[in-house]
Amino acid sequence: MSKMHNIPKGEFLSGDFVASIKPENMVYFLCNVGDGDAQLILLPENPVNGKRQAIIVDAARKDKLPWLIDDLETGNLLPQATRPAEDEYPDPDYSIPLVIGTHPHRDHILGMEHLLHSNRHRIAEYWDPGYYMPTPSYLKVMAEVEKNPFLQYAQPASGFRKWIGDAVLTVMAPSIQLRNRFDTYGTSINDSSISVRIEFPASRVVQRDEGRSLLKSPETMSLLLGADSQTLSWSYLVTEFPNLPPSDSDATRAIKAARGKDLLRSDVMKVSHHCSKRGVNLELMERVAPRVTLVSSVGGGGQHSFPHSVAQEIIREALDPVAKSGKSHKKDWELGIFFTSDRDTDDIELGSIALVLGTRGIKMWRFGDSSGNRIDFGKGRRMK
Repeated sequence: MSKMHNIPKGEFLSGDFVASIKPENMVYFLCNVGDGDAQLILLPENPVNGKRQAIIVDAARKDKLPWLIDDLETGNLLPQATRPAEDEYPDPDYSIPLVIGTHPHRDHILGMEHLLHSNRHRIAEYWDPGYYMPTPSYLKVMAEVEKNPFLQYAQPASGFRKWIGDAVLTVMAPSIQLRNRFDTYGTSINDSSISVRIEFPASRVVQRDEGRSLLKSPETMSLLLGADSQTLSWSYLVTEFPNLPPSDSDATRAIKAARGKDLLRSDVMKVSHHCSKRGVNLELMERVAPRVTLVSSVGGGGQHSFPHSVAQEIIREALDPVAKSGKSHKKDWELGIFFTSDRDTDDIELGSIALVLGTRGIKMWRFGDSSGNRIDFGKGRRMK
């Protein structure tokens, strides 16, 4: 593993994390769970009822996300909810409209059964890729899905889009071609991963006088959440979501497409497969070109020694090309690269990450929690 850079402690400011979140902000949490994934996206307030909703992507540990959900409720960032009796499955209040189990590896779904049960009064829909893996953690999740008569269940593939309020989720992977190979085990479990891109405020069609037009926000933010997708899955993605370069032809001017668009470009990327050597490639990172790049891993320990040095160097080169010059890359934190295993220059663990996204850009908070401990909002420190 190449050396990770400790972040100068002077780059952090104390503050009130909950008070810093404005109604129009979306907040992305990447929880410190070691070599695994547990993510929560807190959507902006609904302008009609003033309430927020949350999307959950993976649950590597039993308590990390349920604790976070409770604390969001206590901080009035999620609606208050009455917990049902143990054997009750009530119609959900839709405060968690969607939970995604990206693929059936235990480092992504070990805590999913508990999450689905403890928050069954909130959760409306559950997605997984439909890859059958007869392990105890997967079978327990599916048993919980079957128990809940109100829980919708889907197995989406690339191109599927879902709107939740002002946010839109686009399923980037798995490709339909990979999805259709699951039953023959012609697809690896990692390449079955559901990778999603989230945009807000989402573009949408609106009625104006007698016509309808596409309303685009100049302030749209985007997150690409890579799950454990590997090279094969990404190879389908880069062709199914092409880079549409600018063009000055008469045809493109007529259809207002002259400016071009790269469908992978994102402000934030959660790097796939804990920054393993099979999780990213240079072309992908150059196309995404994230302002903030996040990695969930233990920082060189664990069974697989994630993050791998070759993957780290690929990300650094994509964001800070120096190969021709022979110069050294900037520090990771200067390039917007952050790991849940980061430490500051006092060697203090920085832990879980929260990105507060809005019209004024991205603000990052760190909470100093270890992988097995609760996120304490009161210990939040904001990066300058």
